[in-house]
Amino acid sequence: MRVLLTRTETASRKTADRLHVLGHDTVLLPLAEAIHHSDDALEALSKPHAALAVTSREALRCLVSHHEALRPHLETPLFAVGAATADAARHLGFRNVTSAEGDGAALARTIATAPIEWTDALLYLAGQPRKRSLEDGLHQSSIPFDVVEAYTMQGMVYKPEEIIDRLEGKSVDAVLLYSAETARRFFALPLSGEIANLFASAHIFCLSTDIAENVAKPFRNRVSVAPHPHEEALLSLL
Repeated sequence: MRVLLTRTETASRKTADRLHVLGHDTVLLPLAEAIHHSDDALEALSKPHAALAVTSREALRCLVSHHEALRPHLETPLFAVGAATADAARHLGFRNVTSAEGDGAALARTIATAPIEWTDALLYLAGQPRKRSLEDGLHQSSIPFDVVEAYTMQGMVYKPEEIIDRLEGKSVDAVLLYSAETARRFFALPLSGEIANLFASAHIFCLSTDIAENVAKPFRNRVSVAPHPHEEALLSLL
């Protein structure tokens, strides 16, 4: 199967490696690049906080080159949205990591049941744009929190000929979509003419139902949604 990957270059290459092992061919068409705000994240970390929350590995990537500054925080409880993000936090050196079940609402519930006295706030290392499900859940549980935008996803623009070059003029069988914003960016591409032919038989695989809601009408009869909001479940659909 020829699979189109739409996440950042870094994230897509990791997924491509996994798919190659499974016997799939891959095409990378990153629809956004991450602009890291490391200084803002480090400044927020320097202030009192009881725990950390992370909903994306991208928030952790902005800290990768700051090992010395992170050292005082590696024992701080860190709540990750899912297993992959939790693994990335452990790889960075965090030792008290708890994983939720893959989305912001589940992460809020996990944090609400944690045995922590919230004398200081939770620090959420967030991205922009983002869903507010974690923040809404924390409000509902009356957990004090501060938000720092550790990165911004900046959309990438392609001319029709650049898309054709990326695809090497060959059709794709599947498109993987990991966020509603990525879905909106994908269907804003010039998917007409020769490019439409390259996607004529493509099946759209979405990480969650809210992502699937952003699939354009011509593709809605060719959509599958992962049973759980994590990459393992998404790839199992292929």
